[in-house]
Parts: sequence; structure tokens; C-alpha cells
Amino acid sequence: MGGRCHDGVMEFDGHILGASFASGDRIVVGRWLRSPFGPFADLMWCGADGRRALLAPDGRVRDFLAGHYAFDELHVDRVTAERTGTGAIGVSAGPVRLTVRPSGPGWASRLLALRPQGLRTARAWIDLEDRVLRPLVRPLFAAAHVRTSGVTLAGARERYAIHDFRHAEANASVDGVDLGPTAPCAAAGFGFSEFPTTPAVVRVTSMFEGVAETEAVSGGSRGR
Repeated sequence: MGGRCHDGVMEFDGHILGASFASGDRIVVGRWLRSPFGPFADLMWCGADGRRALLAPDGRVRDFLAGHYAFDELHVDRVTAERTGTGAIGVSAGPVRLTVRPSGPGWASRLLALRPQGLRTARAWIDLEDRVLRPLVRPLFAAAHVRTSGVTLAGARERYAIHDFRHAEANASVDGVDLGPTAPCAAAGFGFSEFPTTPAVVRVTSMFEGVAETEAVSGGSRGR
């Protein structure tokens, strides 16, 4: 599942996790187990001053993400997102450190699991979820602007097939300075969808349809 590039569709399969903090910082991490670029992690960070930074592991990933999402700063740096022995996910990217501890399966996980695998990844169903079901499940995602289907800055259609959702606890620091307790903060504006305002780990397949042929083949690589 995931990690494919076919018929103009690029698939990224893994997790999206993140949290916002009383400091005003908002952090979103992609932990991709399978993708056209191989396994990797990336970190999107919106600081208290509203500046949006991307930390990507190499130039190909940086260029691809920068073409589809909005950032004020682009950085190539080592990014890791690894499970610990306690089940938490520890993230390290440049000056940012984040630890997210997902809860066990709750009613949200059970509700999402009711959909057959083939249905939850069907593009028509994802579009239906976005248009019709999103208002009904808004409390589930704790955000008014969570979307499962939309258009990226590059004009591609991106869809999120959500397989599982876990609420979480989180703590983070930047340059060794703790960001304080988690708390809702302003929208980051990376793309058409916002991450939930409460800490969470989401099991997801992200699908880009209508990407440029050069992106699908090379990831838009322009070197580092």
C-alpha cells in the first residue's frame, strides 16, 4: 500500500503527526514509510511569528514539497521520526525536537475502521467525505479546516485517505527552549488543509493526481 507513482498519481503512505503549543508554534511531521522517494520524514514548522519553514531530508523532497505547499523558508537537513520503546514517536529536524505519544485506539479509530480498505482509498469516496461528511466529523479532528481533498499550489489534486486517527500528548523544543504545553493556535497555512488543533497521529495515504511528468519521474529535483 502506498509508495507508488502511476498514471500521474503519486502515493505517500505513512503517518502525519503534529501539535501546536502555547508558544504559538505549530509543527506538522510527515513520516512516510513508502513513497516515490523511498522512506523519509519531513517537518513543517510555523513559528510564533507566522513564518513557515520546511525541513526536508534532501533536495528532491524539498523541491517537491515546496512546489505544492507554502513556505517562507526552505532547509535541507537531517530529519528523523522514529518509534521509541514506549510507542512514542521522537522527531528531530534541525533545531526542532518533538515527541508525540499517541493514545490507544478509541471511538475515532473504531469509526474509521468501519470503512473497507478499498472504499477509504477510492478517490470518489474521499471527495465525498470532504464535501458531505466533513462537517459531521469536524469534532473528531478538532479543527474547522481539516480537508481530505483539495488543490495544491502547483494545481495538483491531493487526497488524504485516512486509515486511523489517534489523539496524543506532545512536547517540543526549538534550540533547546521548551515550547510549553500544547494549545490551539492560529492556522499555519501550509496548504488547503490544516492539521487538527490538538496533538494527534494520523495513519494516512496521501495521493497527488495531475502532478507534472517531471515531478512524477524525478520528484522535481534541482539538486541541493
